[in-house]
Amino acid sequence: MKARGAASELSDGNEVASAKTRTKAEATDLAVGARLKAVREQAGLSQRELAKRANVTNSTVSLIEQESHAPSLASLHRILKAIPISMADFFALPVSKQNVLFYDADDLAVVTRGKVDMRVMGSERRDKKLQMFIEHYSPGTDTGKPAIAHEGETAALILEGTVELETSEGVRRIEAGGGFHILGAEPYRLKNVGKTVAVVACAVTPPMI
Repeated sequence: MKARGAASELSDGNEVASAKTRTKAEATDLAVGARLKAVREQAGLSQRELAKRANVTNSTVSLIEQESHAPSLASLHRILKAIPISMADFFALPVSKQNVLFYDADDLAVVTRGKVDMRVMGSERRDKKLQMFIEHYSPGTDTGKPAIAHEGETAALILEGTVELETSEGVRRIEAGGGFHILGAEPYRLKNVGKTVAVVACAVTPPMI
């Protein structure tokens, strides 16, 4: 989901603590760290200044750039907004010439790993109009803070588990087989309130990555 993104630990402090126990091999396959360092330096910002603007810790920015920590989508969105740069431009990749794309489970691009695992299709096509995510939330995890607000539409189907969707209209529990559709930039947060991993298939338009 957009920046669903993501999705992660409940606070920046928790993110930093979690990052210390994770290896570089677990960092995002999309080279978020290298991209962030490049756009930060191009904007003439130090790690400390960017962290201050984004209201995250300096350690968070440092660990992301070292590829030692894959940030939540919400945290990444907040950091990029502070530069500023759009999520689409940040993840700019070569355009594929194929109009029909096929993926095995291992082919999906990794956005975040860990307790919130988010994979995405179509990251190689910049001219697409829609993007599909498959997300796994461990019990008690959520999409992070602040709430996600996508300038478009977001539709999701809960494949497994039980989640709660929080919007300005209240909180709604959704069981497997149900889903939700959000139109416009309505801020929302999604949380796994069940005892098993929640699996969510989510489509957004316009695309994020």
